[in-house]
Amino acid sequence: MADMTDTQTSPFTWWQLFSYGFLTAPLAMGGFALVMYIPTFYAVDLGLGLGLVGAVFVAGRLFDVVTDPLIGHLSDETRSRLGARKPWMLLGVPGFGIAAWLLLAPPEGAGLLYLLMASGLYFLFYTVLDVPYSSTGLEISPHVHERSVLASSKAGFQVVGALFAATVPAVLMLSIGDTLPVIAQTIMIAATLGLILFMHSMPERNRIVTEPRASLVKAIKMVWQSRPYRTLISGFLIVQSANALTAGLMVLFITHRLSAPSLIGLLMGLLLLSSALFLPVWVWVSKRKSKQFAWSCSVVTCSVVLAAFAFVGEGNVIAAAILAAIIGACFGCDAVMPTSMLADIVYKGEEGGRKRLGGLSLAVKNSVSKLAFVVPMGLAFPVLDLVGFQEQGQNSMPQLMVLVFFFSGVPILLRLCALYVISRIPTSIPATPESPATIT
Repeated sequence: MADMTDTQTSPFTWWQLFSYGFLTAPLAMGGFALVMYIPTFYAVDLGLGLGLVGAVFVAGRLFDVVTDPLIGHLSDETRSRLGARKPWMLLGVPGFGIAAWLLLAPPEGAGLLYLLMASGLYFLFYTVLDVPYSSTGLEISPHVHERSVLASSKAGFQVVGALFAATVPAVLMLSIGDTLPVIAQTIMIAATLGLILFMHSMPERNRIVTEPRASLVKAIKMVWQSRPYRTLISGFLIVQSANALTAGLMVLFITHRLSAPSLIGLLMGLLLLSSALFLPVWVWVSKRKSKQFAWSCSVVTCSVVLAAFAFVGEGNVIAAAILAAIIGACFGCDAVMPTSMLADIVYKGEEGGRKRLGGLSLAVKNSVSKLAFVVPMGLAFPVLDLVGFQEQGQNSMPQLMVLVFFFSGVPILLRLCALYVISRIPTSIPATPESPATIT
């Protein structure tokens, strides 16, 4: 049945790109607070302990691995006058706003049970909003290059949201406990505004779905049968694992290798800002050459910079700042190009009345990304603990070399493996198993 009412044939205006990406900002605010503020607040300020709080949030990530594909599949199967994604967004925005308030502004006396319930609601409604919303970027434009522009719009607002959450304590001179309610209120307002902008400005893609509904298991099999998709996700997993090690150990590297803990905020902010500023460069390269070429250039560049980082020592702040900015630029490409390439695969695969699989395809990619960021906890941290690395205190040169190995060496090896995998992503993506169609 036909379930979309407008066809986007001309490129999006700047206002439409703004309206599309804006909703990412409140999601990024919540994501940044979840990583940087909330664990310490519940563990220390509320006295729950690092072990319990850590276990709750690891369980939350595992919960996401289940709910992401489920919500993606359900949104794929949704048929309504508003299309497949907007009904979920209408449910997700108020749910996410309320859940963010409950998690970031707990009442006095909140304990473990409260954290379990509030975090569970947060993880659930984050997925209910994010997966259908992000899936629209895979479907709404028939223009190959514009899919990169749409992905870069989301990536840019992601940095805006993260920077806002990062700077609130310093700008308003608040404690973390007082900062979290401010972020929660901003999330609720920005998410509502973002939904209004999206609903008013973004068209629906007019298409007809002729294939019957399928179960989640069958749909996953259909998604995984695509060789371009399997190869793309494999490369993405490897790159994200490398990025997780570098990002996850950045604070330790700055503190113990550079001996400049006071510069953590500055260097991390520079990394985030650079990732947004260089997005137009990668989009331009992908248009002139190809998305595959742009991503490969990013992988190689980051590998060279990480090798240089291994020789940065105590007091080399300027060199570290330059290298951090370049790494941030590469992180931006790692976010945009795989998403844009996925959009090419999904768009072509849904032609001719074939089943909608964009939500599930993106959800599996999200699950892979979340699992990848467990790598520092599962690989680097146990080894650092084994060699006696001190998070607060002096470390010997061998201990620092272990840190450098996981911060630079292992990510370089992973990226070299990823470079090979990326080169294997087919540039010709079949519209059906019998009818190939080349994407240029």
